[in-house]
Amino acid sequence: MTMLLDDLSGRPSSDDEDRDPHKVHFNPPVFTLWKGRFVIRLSFIRYVTFTIIGISLLWPWNAFLSASAYYGERFANSPKLVKVYSSTMMSVSTVTSTLYNYYLSQSQTGVSYNHRLNLGLGITIAIFVIMAILSISETFISMGDESFFTMLMLMVFVSSLATCLAQNGTMAIVNVLGGVFANGVMVGQAIAGVLPSIALILSILLVEHANLKKGDGDDDPQYQPVEKNYGVFIYYITASIIATISMLLFYCINYFELETNYSALHINDDDTEAVAASNLYMETEIEDGAEEEIVQKAHVPFGLLWSKLKLIVMTIFFTFSITLIFPVFASTVTSIHKDESKHVFFQNSIYIPFIYLIWNLGDLTGRILCGYRFFIITNPRLLIFYSLCRILFVPLFLTCNINGNGAVMKSDFWYIFLQLVFGVSNGQLCTSSFMIIRDYCDTDDEKEAAGGFSTVFLSVGLAVGSLFSYLLVAAIS
Repeated sequence: MTMLLDDLSGRPSSDDEDRDPHKVHFNPPVFTLWKGRFVIRLSFIRYVTFTIIGISLLWPWNAFLSASAYYGERFANSPKLVKVYSSTMMSVSTVTSTLYNYYLSQSQTGVSYNHRLNLGLGITIAIFVIMAILSISETFISMGDESFFTMLMLMVFVSSLATCLAQNGTMAIVNVLGGVFANGVMVGQAIAGVLPSIALILSILLVEHANLKKGDGDDDPQYQPVEKNYGVFIYYITASIIATISMLLFYCINYFELETNYSALHINDDDTEAVAASNLYMETEIEDGAEEEIVQKAHVPFGLLWSKLKLIVMTIFFTFSITLIFPVFASTVTSIHKDESKHVFFQNSIYIPFIYLIWNLGDLTGRILCGYRFFIITNPRLLIFYSLCRILFVPLFLTCNINGNGAVMKSDFWYIFLQLVFGVSNGQLCTSSFMIIRDYCDTDDEKEAAGGFSTVFLSVGLAVGSLFSYLLVAAIS
């Protein structure tokens, strides 16, 4: 079993054996720290960069979802707005993403994907600084509910546009650079799902602990609910910081790579001593006239991409459509011990966030496993069959304790196991799909266009999944 991430440490990959031995191959420079005791290769820094970019791509979505409790308090005087916040946010986000991703996928010729990535991250930084200010400014807190709600949905709309830009640029770039960097993006997105779940559980535990210290509950005349405004402020500022770090790292890897290319082009192929002295490892071939950034030269029709990638992109569509059933069950299935035990874990306030954490940990595991070639599914027919088989999780989830009405399988472990496996399958499917897309493209232009092509199906899958989730909620209510 070979791990793809080993390639980042400087070991030769299987592809190196097939290269022309008469050509000189270069790897980005090696950074040595602490008198040579610690070595970092630029390829590893690049992987970390795309992992952090992956976090910044999904963090906005999680930020708006995780702030639902805060906005529930913010719109306390407008119960209708409280009820429609989550559904409106999801509708605005998914519809915007679907339409704008389609537009970006059609806008190809002469496009700088580096610019799209940086522009998307830049807008994300600005949006979440504004959102952070909205959560602590008395001016906006006292604003009318309808006006504030409209402004909030505008922020969701612009944030969705920014995420589309960054995602479109990112997937085009990693499709050209290599599947291992697509793995980095996928792992980063899974991390962005795990961190909010952990933060939410900790915040609930801390809030309950603080409330207990103030009194026994609502019967205590001095009992006051803990304000969450600054918690939301920190969460939004964190989103801006992550996007800023992503931009800085992306600038650094491009800067050092350009410096390496400049030096490498002045080394004679026959000068073996100079090649050795360059302290570069054979991995990436530098060609004369290498471009400073990834720019698409020719338009690639959807029909051509569909003929080559239809099974893979339909796998992406079905994977995300079916995946959105997990929040439905996560929010409605309760512990079978809820009424028998007073332990905080079995209460909804902790049990439900814990289930979200379990699913996200499973998703992260599935994506990390794809760092091993053994776990990457490379057969498109097997991919789409696997994705469709996941619909079987619906009847399995129906055996659990939905709305506390009793369970066919009277075991919390059974339900936790189902959510874990469901998460692992999502991580393995989506990561395998995005990692192998480049293998079915013949040119760099096709690889770049495939980035936007695949994100269209991702967005449509999420939109259809959200509709399916509404139908499922109505069915089990």
